[in-house]
Amino acid sequence: MADFGSGSDAFDAGWRTNSDGEIVELATTLRSLVWSWRMDDLMSLLVVFPWHDPIIESPDWARFDAGLGAGTCDVLGRNKDAERIEVAVTTLSADNTAGRDEVRKTFDHMTAVLTGPLGEPSQRIADAIPEIRWTGEETTLLLTDLSLMVRLCLVTNTWLVEYDETNGLQGQSTT
Repeated sequence: MADFGSGSDAFDAGWRTNSDGEIVELATTLRSLVWSWRMDDLMSLLVVFPWHDPIIESPDWARFDAGLGAGTCDVLGRNKDAERIEVAVTTLSADNTAGRDEVRKTFDHMTAVLTGPLGEPSQRIADAIPEIRWTGEETTLLLTDLSLMVRLCLVTNTWLVEYDETNGLQGQSTT
């Protein structure tokens, strides 16, 4: 885990990010995940990932500590079927220009780091919320710049189609 302390407001609170090795390991493990995608099978994820026992657990939502602090991983579902695994790969930055700029640089760096082991992304969305996607047969890996943090997600393709339709991203051009 990298801990940045350059003295800017973005880092005074101890802004942290996963190291290159950690982000590659997480991304490749998520991408190759063989799992039931059932919310009642969450504990089997703890065999694969070094996450801590759930902080919150309900039929359609569980929250874990994925290493950057409490609540840094959510598994979300519907009707007891999981649809998304969302993992924070940075902590929250300062809510200012310097913080947002550093998050963007980190997002760009993580994109470059992941392109080696994962190959070229299948889609690069240049939108208010920039996102890089690596599409598989049943799931898609997403790296998302949320302005104050970067998140890595594995989502079902069924969920992603619905999300894109709802948010007007279906067929959006890529950069």
